[in-house]
This record gives sequence, C-alpha cells and structure tokens, in this order.
Amino acid sequence: MYELKETDLTAEAYRQLLERLFDICDSVCFAVLPKKMMGQKQTLHRMLQELEPYLREVVYDNGTRCNLFDDHVTVTNYYYRICPESKQTIMQTAENLFHWQQPALPEDLSFMRKGEEYFVTNAHEGYAMLFAEDEQLIELGGTRWKKIE
Repeated sequence: MYELKETDLTAEAYRQLLERLFDICDSVCFAVLPKKMMGQKQTLHRMLQELEPYLREVVYDNGTRCNLFDDHVTVTNYYYRICPESKQTIMQTAENLFHWQQPALPEDLSFMRKGEEYFVTNAHEGYAMLFAEDEQLIELGGTRWKKIE
C-alpha cells in the first residue's frame, strides 16, 4: 500500500494520475455527506445529474471509502461504471485531487477494480492511498509516494 499526500502531487500529475486510474479501473465512486454535516452546492447536484446514466449502485452506509461516522449518520455512496462519458465529466469537474470535497463536490473520489479498492482519497485530510503495486502510478513524475508497511 502507498500513501500520497496533498503536497506530493503536482497539478500536472493530477491529470495523468486520473488517466491511468480510468484506464485500469472499472468503477469510480464518491460519497455525498448529509446536507446538515457539510452543506451541498448546485455544482454537486449538477454533477450527480450528469453522471446518472452511468450509475451502477447507491450504497447507504455510515461512512465513505475512507471515513466512518457514528452509527446514526447515513452517507450516500455512489458507484459509477467507467466509460468515456463518465471519465469526461469527472476529468472536467476538478483541477486537483483534493478539491473533491463538499459542499462544492462529492467527497473522496476513489477508484475500484474488480470490486476491490484500488485508489482511495481522503480529501479533507489531504491524502490518498494506492492499494496496488502499480509501477506506472508509483513512478509518475510529479508524485511522491510513501510505501506503507
């Protein structure tokens, strides 16, 4: 497992990172926290509408891919299939991996491969985790990964 901190990812590397993740993964997901916790802006709702045709599943849980909350908190987690259209929408939405935060955007953009976590972000805390030995990502210029044992 590898960790990538917010300060270890350049703006140029962000787009290349997403390109690789869209090429190798089959699902992209994020969470929408309850409005009373984080607020919600129109940009968030507009994005959900644009991605609706590619929706695979909605899971209600007490957390995101990275965070667990109290049992009484219900978080909506959206899972989308990766296709050229969903990729385009997501690529155009933010210019930084750590901009994926409410109220403007959904929380914690993450990628799945064959039902398993591949790459998960915790935008508010300023880090992301890579759960695979993906040399192409690890060696990507503009990134500095830390191996976690």
